[in-house]
Amino acid sequence: MGTPTNRFIRQLTSGYRVIALGGLAVIAHGHSRSTLDGDIWLEPMSDPAAWANFLENQCNAFGNLTIHRLPGWTRVAGPEIAEAIEETSVVRVLGLDCPLDIFRKPNEVEIEAFDTFCERGTKRSDGTILPHPLDLIETKLDTGREKDLQDISFLESLVRTDYKQRLPTAPPEEARAMLERYSEWQVLRAALSNPAPEIRELAMCQLKEFAEAGDPFSLAILEGREIPLDD
Repeated sequence: MGTPTNRFIRQLTSGYRVIALGGLAVIAHGHSRSTLDGDIWLEPMSDPAAWANFLENQCNAFGNLTIHRLPGWTRVAGPEIAEAIEETSVVRVLGLDCPLDIFRKPNEVEIEAFDTFCERGTKRSDGTILPHPLDLIETKLDTGREKDLQDISFLESLVRTDYKQRLPTAPPEEARAMLERYSEWQVLRAALSNPAPEIRELAMCQLKEFAEAGDPFSLAILEGREIPLDD
């Protein structure tokens, strides 16, 4: 076996903020799927050297943990850790009960977004922060992996359900912010029920854009044709 991964992560959270990513985060959002490793985003800190030094000290405290870099997950130590994280933004810790990939900057996400991810996320009992589904989607874009496409589909379904419930009664400022982050024909149909004229107008404008781009469901809504509620 090895050192329990959750024990090591909890130790990291005692010093800095940690955001759950990858399969661990998708599973925490309720998706039924397996994962062979873990992914977390450790607070970027002031610079790569400070980040690397903290991580190495935490690994050394457990005695049996090693840090590895791409390509090939070759072992690194000392200044090599900072060099590795500057080049690829991720290292892997081995010696745990499952491999743990630790990011200083996830795929397709700017390092400055860490605070925003934390603010929009949910603090969990293990000390980690579970990112909002839309933020988690951002880390899975353009990977070309089938499992990430499946995860994105699941996460979008969570957002869609949430938006369909909230948009009909959301205050204008909140509803506008929601639609700026995510919109598609089902949530726009829900937004058309909002009592604020400016939100209904915004929903109509976006439906027209989608219809012009070839979306048949948006076109059907604009033409007043019936679409089953569970589509």
